[in-house]
Amino acid sequence: MQDTSDEIYKIQHDIFMKKNLKERFLLNLELTEFDIEMTKRRILKANIGISEKHLKEKIFREYYSDDFSEDEIIKIIDLF
Repeated sequence: MQDTSDEIYKIQHDIFMKKNLKERFLLNLELTEFDIEMTKRRILKANIGISEKHLKEKIFREYYSDDFSEDEIIKIIDLF
């Protein structure tokens, strides 16, 4: 989904790239944490009473289903 014009995207990108490496790294961490928290809330809302293990599984699948085979996912989830 891209709801930002190319012009605005370039302005955002330029602002981001003016930050030093540490600032960019920390901002990316914050954005990642925010994204995971929003994903968690959406899953919890759709699955009332879900266990912590199943929540972690759903989050993991959402982020990594394109990166791992189903067999690999099952092995990883068993480690939760």
